[in-house]
Amino acid sequence: MPPIRHLLIPSLLCAVTVSAEVPAKLPPNVSQFLEANCFKCHGPKTQKAGLRLDNVGGNFLEGKNADMWHEVTDRMNLGEMPPEKEPQPDPKVASAVVEWIGAELKRAEHEARVAGGRSLMRRLNRDEYANTVGDLLRLDPEFVKQIREQLPADGKAEGFDRMASALFFDETQMEQYLAVADAIAKRAILDAPPEVKKDEFVKASTLKNASETLNVPNIKTKTQVQRGYVPFKIRDGGVEVWSQGNYDHNKTGFGFMHSPIINSALYGVEKIVTQDGYYRIRIKAGGFPGERGEPIRLRLTWAANSPNESKHYVEIKGTLEKPEVVETTVFLQAGVGEQKPSMSIAWNGLTTQINNPEESKFFREQGENSKALEKALAAHAPESEIAPLREKGAALVDNMFNNYHGPSQIPDPQYDMAKVPRLFLQTIEVEGPILEWPPASHVAIGLTDATPQNEAGARAVFTHFIASAYRRPVQADEIERLVHVVTDGMQKRQLPFRDALRMGLQVMLCSPGFTFLQEPKPDTPQQAARPLTGFELANRLSYFLWSTMPDTELFKVAASGQLKFPAVLRAQVSRMLADPKARHFVENFAGQWLGVREFGSVKPDPKEYNGYDHDLELAESAEPIAFFQEVLSKNLPVTNFLDSDFVMVNERLAKHYGIKDVKGADFRPVSIGPEVHRGGVLGMAGLLTLLADGTRTLPVRRAAWVRGQLLDDPPLPPPPNAGAIQPNAAGQNLSVRERLERHRNEPNCASCHDKLDSYGLALENYDAIGGWRTKQNGEGIRGGAAPAINPSGKLKSGREFHDLATYKAALLAEKDKFAHAFVTKMLTYALCRPVGYVDHETVDQVTAALTSDGYKIQTLVQAIAASTPFQSR
Repeated sequence: MPPIRHLLIPSLLCAVTVSAEVPAKLPPNVSQFLEANCFKCHGPKTQKAGLRLDNVGGNFLEGKNADMWHEVTDRMNLGEMPPEKEPQPDPKVASAVVEWIGAELKRAEHEARVAGGRSLMRRLNRDEYANTVGDLLRLDPEFVKQIREQLPADGKAEGFDRMASALFFDETQMEQYLAVADAIAKRAILDAPPEVKKDEFVKASTLKNASETLNVPNIKTKTQVQRGYVPFKIRDGGVEVWSQGNYDHNKTGFGFMHSPIINSALYGVEKIVTQDGYYRIRIKAGGFPGERGEPIRLRLTWAANSPNESKHYVEIKGTLEKPEVVETTVFLQAGVGEQKPSMSIAWNGLTTQINNPEESKFFREQGENSKALEKALAAHAPESEIAPLREKGAALVDNMFNNYHGPSQIPDPQYDMAKVPRLFLQTIEVEGPILEWPPASHVAIGLTDATPQNEAGARAVFTHFIASAYRRPVQADEIERLVHVVTDGMQKRQLPFRDALRMGLQVMLCSPGFTFLQEPKPDTPQQAARPLTGFELANRLSYFLWSTMPDTELFKVAASGQLKFPAVLRAQVSRMLADPKARHFVENFAGQWLGVREFGSVKPDPKEYNGYDHDLELAESAEPIAFFQEVLSKNLPVTNFLDSDFVMVNERLAKHYGIKDVKGADFRPVSIGPEVHRGGVLGMAGLLTLLADGTRTLPVRRAAWVRGQLLDDPPLPPPPNAGAIQPNAAGQNLSVRERLERHRNEPNCASCHDKLDSYGLALENYDAIGGWRTKQNGEGIRGGAAPAINPSGKLKSGREFHDLATYKAALLAEKDKFAHAFVTKMLTYALCRPVGYVDHETVDQVTAALTSDGYKIQTLVQAIAASTPFQSR
């Protein structure tokens, strides 16, 4: 049998091959007119306003051609092109050119409607592919995450990774898909339940030599100094501890236990976790919260500092006197090759020991003397200076070796040891992998122990679920092709039935029917755009709002032919938005619109911003998603993205924003007043950090983001020789605004910055990690010499503002510009293609529906789903 790749790659590459069309040539009168009147300013040598016309073809449906030609005719009708100072063309010649452009725009708009404004085929991006596989085969969400990470990265266009034009498919990608499909097939079709292993840790046998650990040499000095204070004891076959054993550098509240017994007790868990899967962990323990009152919790870390790292938290229920068994089931990934992952345990106690001040004094004196000696040697000081330092160092070490016999650590005097949190840990048991049998994937594909191990069995399996896999009714020959793969494997390669069935499943998962969204074109090129079939519309809806295949109800409505009825469509959209799977829409649309996937790529300078930590980075990335989810779930106006009277925060982010009384890691809506200086996306710390460089703010970058993402009015790219805003020179404390004003004075820069900078300077009260400030910081600027922030400016329209509040008010006063831009963004995401001039009627209609219903976001989604381009091919 030929390799599977030979069965699939030719058909897939053929499926996505599109013949390149040569751009239509311009009529001679138009070419001559442009060359005589336009190329001087908008040709190969000069492109004023970023416009180049010498390479724009006559295909108005290609790229942004229609938008560019529309701009040209607007400027000509306004008398702005050619400029008054240039020779003016014959009015009749100019009129003929404008007439040709207008006719071509109308023709392009008509052809776009005829074509439904949609590509014939679109590959599922990797999020959609992984989600679809997970739903189809009922695979574990943790395994679905692995699928997503193993697939090749997707291209992006218009800011999104679901644009048909960017989702190319070449032979290299096909190889990756084959490998992933092979792993999926092995996971979905099993021969037998996996072997379950079990072992117990922190048991009595591990404690028998515990007393030997109580008095140990001081490793730092190699002397026989006693450890001293030991905040744990062995009792009743377990260990009671009342201290964290080391500093919690990540400020998570968890630290390792001050007990070498427990710290090493979980070594050996890797012998149980030999394959990816779910493992049951039973812990017998008790706790005492102490006067702090916080429940005692454990943190189990698997495969720390590796790609497979995962953290799992357990709250202890029992008391010190009556420990209880708590149980949790966690997903663990086995090591690969030579990797030997392990599990460590930490708890949320206090650090109740401190280094003995007498010993610390020795180390401090020794350190100071060593630095002085190093400095003297480096300076080539005379021996008369170096010799005393050497003698003092030797005396300090001699004193420590011979005269100091105190303990290395002592109890922290700030704590009453009877009132600090305690943990009694008796046993930890690990068992797995845990898997129900038959697995859900077998049920999904119709495979049972009674399935015939032959051609009939293969046919029964694929007949059972192939329509769901291809998301439409299928033909008999589509089933038979897969059955042939299975029978061929059994007959020619002598494979067992389930091995051959895996091959068939692998082929199906890489076939165009599964990997692509297919919408056959009309029967003839002249045929008007046809309405989508029920299944095609169901697929568009599902991948728009869920990033996965339709569910059973949506398939049922599609098959009934009722999905085309407006009331039924509205009901389905409302149901889908209320479903947990709408989270995919939030993460994929909002996550890309707001740039969340890039959060964390800018690393603030720890010397300048020592308040920035890993927990804040995670919270900043979660905030935009939580905020968008709140707006969507509550059907709030989209104007909340410009400004809002609430924020979505957890404890760590609330602390960063100066908001009190927010506890815990969960995000929740919190009402705010103007004194908090937040609300909407422009106050989100993660976005503000992304639009900085880790040391200072970048108002031009922030301005370009506001113009591009919020107003769909991106500025022109800077000329190659534009340069950049220079950092402060030595001894200077200039604000970014002051340095930007110097930059703008350069001739090549002023015209670009005039209508741009204010959009970013208005956000200067936010520093490079999104913290609120009234004076400049970063770049080493400190104290009273720091210049005050001046956020005043004006919008392109001329509307002025003097601070952040009036800036947001100015944007809200022109909220219809934002509404139009937001509609364009979401319509682009929904249609999987650029939205341009040919869609102006659709954009206007959807925007009108949005604004007429109080700008409510679900009204926008409903209007897009009901639009002609979304419902036609």
